[in-house]
Amino acid sequence: MTALATEYLTDLQQQLHSPRLHRDIRSRTALPELSRLTHVLARYHDQIANGFGTPAPDLTGVRDAARRAGTLLEQGEHLLGPPSDTETPASTLAQKLRAASIALGCGLDLLSTHSPPTQDQVTSANAVVIATPDTARALLHQLSTHTATVGHLARRTNAPTNQAGALLLKAAILDRIYSENRTASSIAALPLHHTPARIPPVIGEDDRQALAGIDASIQRLSAPAAFTSVTTWRYLARAAAIVCDLNSKTVRQLIHRINEMSRLHHVPVLKQAVADVQHTGRAWRTVIQRWDGHIGHYGHPANGPATDAGDLIVRLGRFIHADPAWTPSPRASGRLRPPHELAADLTQAADLAVVALKTIEACNNIAASQHAAINDAATIGVLDHQKKHPTQRPRVPASVRELSTRYDIAQTRGRQAILTLGQAIHNLTSQSADTLIEARLIIDRTLANAEQNQSPLAAAEFPRTIGNCLSKAPPSSSSQTSKVPTNQPNYQHRQQG
Repeated sequence: MTALATEYLTDLQQQLHSPRLHRDIRSRTALPELSRLTHVLARYHDQIANGFGTPAPDLTGVRDAARRAGTLLEQGEHLLGPPSDTETPASTLAQKLRAASIALGCGLDLLSTHSPPTQDQVTSANAVVIATPDTARALLHQLSTHTATVGHLARRTNAPTNQAGALLLKAAILDRIYSENRTASSIAALPLHHTPARIPPVIGEDDRQALAGIDASIQRLSAPAAFTSVTTWRYLARAAAIVCDLNSKTVRQLIHRINEMSRLHHVPVLKQAVADVQHTGRAWRTVIQRWDGHIGHYGHPANGPATDAGDLIVRLGRFIHADPAWTPSPRASGRLRPPHELAADLTQAADLAVVALKTIEACNNIAASQHAAINDAATIGVLDHQKKHPTQRPRVPASVRELSTRYDIAQTRGRQAILTLGQAIHNLTSQSADTLIEARLIIDRTLANAEQNQSPLAAAEFPRTIGNCLSKAPPSSSSQTSKVPTNQPNYQHRQQG
């Protein structure tokens, strides 16, 4: 919204010395619009001065500058007179001023929603970011340009309203001086959706390096550049099935370790997790069978998603197997690392379960991209049918609809496995652990991606407790899918602003 307002104000700034603008600024409808825009700018300064309800302690200078500039803006607004809400802007200048006021006002309203006006309401997670010094300085820097433009326009009005121009220009100077301590573009430079570079597997990696590589592969699979062929879809489905098989081995080793530590009350939900992961793997194998019905398109596709899936398989396999050079092949060693080496205590067991949780979510992300896969399958099916029956009307084969159903089942099974593993992680670690926080985020994303949960989530408060997440498990598409255990955790999760 602020970018939209900037476009309008930049256009006016470039026309400050044009004869038409000199005439339009003295029109009857321009002055009220100039007053309206000054009022919106004063509101911005007031919010910065108050730290948007959550002021940062090291922001005293910026807040004082915003307060002083806001006072000057209010004085200028008083000289310009009251705005008019009823009269339609008659000139292009007045229309652009009103459009800029509306855009800036909407942007301020959106920012204000993160900090509720009453103490009994919880602030959002972004409220702290909005109140930080970098954000305030960047915003003040942007407002300095807008305030200066309005000041120059006010100076071209008739007396005595032209006196407001000097006040607004002083406010603009204050804004610019106190925003120069930091680079104004620091916020825009933050990569919100950064896709990491590939980290190829290397024999002899330690656990820390392996986990970093696994995380990189998961993030790359969650934001793939392109799925370009049936070969890729077949390979990714096979990779998902292998990932599920490796995860079931991992969780079974955790069960052995839990038994060694005599923490038997953790075993039932972990056994249920193994069963749910195996159900997910079987669902992916049915997807593979359907893709194998398409003749040709075999081999290892030379593109990013397939390479990332291959990296993920290799690292997961080397993490759980005793062979440091393990690769997926018929001759690969089946000897697993000892349970005590995988997890020395319950905290490490929870960390390892989160790795399984994240990799299953990666498989679900592949399943969620099925629409492109179905389009590829439909295209091939139609072309094959036309070759065999050139005189018949093109139609989508039933096998394509069946493939879509199998993807849906794989995704539903994956959701159930995530929920059960989330329950196990909650049981294994403390409420304040980073592991549990990460599990909560994954469960929230999983439920948010479930179509049947869209309406409840739209009205829900975030963040939600992991117990609330688990209690709203999506129904399985088959009676074979295991249910989440009924012993849901009962604790209060402190909502963070």
